[in-house]
Amino acid sequence: DGEMKRCKKLSEPPSFENFRKARPSATWKELRNDTQDGGPKAYKEAKMTLVLGQRGLCAYCEILLTESLSPQDIQEKAAEQRIEHFHSKNDSSTATNWSLKWENLWAVCNGGSREVFADNLVDSRKFLPPLPENLSCDAFKDRQIQIGQLPKSPEGFILSPHQIPPFPPLFKFSPDGLPEPDEKACSATTIPGNRLLDTQSLVASTIMHLNLKCERLNRARRIAKAQLEKQIAKARLTPRSSPQETLLNLARRLLSLKKDSPWPAFFSLIRCRLGEPAELRLREMSYEG
Repeated sequence: DGEMKRCKKLSEPPSFENFRKARPSATWKELRNDTQDGGPKAYKEAKMTLVLGQRGLCAYCEILLTESLSPQDIQEKAAEQRIEHFHSKNDSSTATNWSLKWENLWAVCNGGSREVFADNLVDSRKFLPPLPENLSCDAFKDRQIQIGQLPKSPEGFILSPHQIPPFPPLFKFSPDGLPEPDEKACSATTIPGNRLLDTQSLVASTIMHLNLKCERLNRARRIAKAQLEKQIAKARLTPRSSPQETLLNLARRLLSLKKDSPWPAFFSLIRCRLGEPAELRLREMSYEG
């Protein structure tokens, strides 16, 4: 699925469930600070569980949140991961406490909002002036809500990661790596609760409200695509393999069954470029997200 893939969610950790039951009306700030009911532990374990369920990818832009899925590595990258509330946690218009609703939580990147350094150089995949043009994911979505471009209840205007079907992929990529709706797949797919004209409009709206076409992400995708093309060229040097077989073997290597290893960054770009061999691979492994 194009820029956004379907994300699986593991069950909420007991520490989070216990806090939610002890403090059903607690705010997110209280969860993070309240040691009496184990809030900080619940927060830490919730984030760990979300990252594991999503196999290390940001729920929106698909950059890596961790180099591996070991608890140590996830924890080491904690500053580059945060928990996003799909439905705004500040919405008090309903009886639901959106802050603590497990189905409403996703692991995301910082959306380009924080300078991240690698070897004392700013990592341009994760921070690129000017802002807000190069914000994405929840950082851009929150801004859209603040300036009235998106309601606090964005359901039906943008896709939630669990709403994206495993098949067919609803997003495709232009040759230079820009995400766009896949018209054919969109016309064959109905998304419950869509408040726009059709599925294609909903996918386009998702790309826009999460700013998935910002230059920061475009640059990172172009680099990822160039690396993938090198891998494809190298794989094609293998004798006695048909072109489809070559791509299927590459898909098997890149889209691993091992749940203890992250998905590759820009999973959906890889899926789109490899085409039918990637779909075969995902069906073969009973892909669900």
